[in-house]
Formats: sequence, structure tokens, C-alpha cells
Amino acid sequence: MADKQVEYEALSLLEEHEENKNSGRSARTSRVEGKGSTLTGLALLVFLFLDILLLLVIIKLILAVKSSTSNANSFGFRNPYIGLDKLYGTGLINTSIHGKIINEPSLATQVSSTDVNKVFPVDLHQWLSDFGRLSPPDRRFYVSKDVHTVVQFNVLDYGMENCSISVRLPSRGDQLPHPYTLPRHASTVRLAYCELESEQPLKERTLSWNRRPACSQKRGVIDALVGGEIELKPFECKSGSYLSYLVSCADESSECNLDVWTNHDQTWGLFLNQYQTV
Repeated sequence: MADKQVEYEALSLLEEHEENKNSGRSARTSRVEGKGSTLTGLALLVFLFLDILLLLVIIKLILAVKSSTSNANSFGFRNPYIGLDKLYGTGLINTSIHGKIINEPSLATQVSSTDVNKVFPVDLHQWLSDFGRLSPPDRRFYVSKDVHTVVQFNVLDYGMENCSISVRLPSRGDQLPHPYTLPRHASTVRLAYCELESEQPLKERTLSWNRRPACSQKRGVIDALVGGEIELKPFECKSGSYLSYLVSCADESSECNLDVWTNHDQTWGLFLNQYQTV
């Protein structure tokens, strides 16, 4: 009996030892699992923080690109003719003789004084070719009672800095690439034009009557000749500058209705003649 009692107590102690051992393992396992969960949570928080930080950096870069793009025109035109002023200023250089340059508008679009927020269509003569869409350098010169034309020239050529505004109109019955409108009876069209406050390229796709630059100086009246060309008094035009004008009817006459196109084949409408100055 004593042996059985001892055996029973030994078994009890062994079972108790095993239970304690298993309990210790469970506790250690729980602690390890708890630490693993904590580390996983911390890792997720770190990744989330890095994602947010990366997103903020990307947004900042996008805003910086947009800002630099919108302000790109404010840097001005960098003169490529370095040192030529000093060279020709010596008087020791004999310059070549050049004829006049016809400077066609870099921009010509319309604005309406009755539909003040209207933006007129851009690139009306765009066409689909085998190589994709092509945009010919056509410029519309259209004025009527309510419609006015905004034109802008980019004066680039050095030593051709004596400019003159010219208007050339076709004759009635001329065969032109595009439809055109001339006064039915009058031989001249009276056009008023003023210089706009714009030293940077205008944005044709957003230009309207309400968003046009202010008129800085009224230049006068042009009596444009049907079937001929009229050239105004020359003025100084610095290389690298932009010249912008608003052209309107000088009176309320119905004979002011005018609509012609400028292209590489025939230069109709308003353009700039540049003459040699060196």
C-alpha cells in the first residue's frame, strides 16, 4: 500500500510538472505572438507614414511643375545675338543689305463685345493627314460691328527693328483657298486699332472680351484698301519683343464687315513689315 501511495504521489507530481511546463510554453508563445503583433502593427504604421510622405512629395512636385509652367512666359526672351550691338556700334563693320521681312501674326483670334465671355474656336483649318493631325499657319482677320480681332507679333530678327503695320486685302472676285468677305460697295474699310498691354505671349484658348489685355495706347485709324495694301508710319520695334493689337471697326457702317485669312500662299489681313536698322 505504501508503494502504491508513493507511486500515486509521484504520478501526481509528474502531471503537475507537465502542466506547469505546458503553461510556461503557452505563456512564452503568447508573449512571442504579442510581440509579433506589435511589430507588425508598427511596420504597418511606418509603411503608412512613408506612403503619406511620398504622396505629399508627389503633390508638391506636381504643383511645382504647374507653377513653373504657368510662369514660364514671365522669364522673358533671352537675346541670342550676344555682342552684336557692340560689334555694329564700332562702325567698322559693313553690313549686308536685306529687304523687308513680312512678319505674319503669331496669334490672331477674335473677341466679341456682345458675347463677352465667348472664346472663339482655335485652329479651324486643322486637318487629318497620313501622319496625324496637322495645323496650317492660317490666321483669321475678322472684324464687324460686334467682333474684333486680337493680333500678336513676335519680333525676333536682330537688325530688322524698324516696323510698320500693314493691311492687305484681296480684290473682289479673287480665287482664294478660303472663303472671304469684303465690303459690298465701299473701296476702303476704316479700322481702328490700339496697342494692348501685353509683353508676353497671349493664350488663344482662353482669350475673350472680358479677358483681353487693356488697351494701353490708341494708334489711330487704318483705311484698308480693297484689292491693295496700305502701310502705316514706321516705328521702333525691339528684337525679342511682343506687339499686340486690338482691331475694330472705326465706325458703325455695315461696310466694315471684313473676313480674310492669312496663310503661306497669300498674306491677307494685318501683318508687320520689318526693315533693316544696321
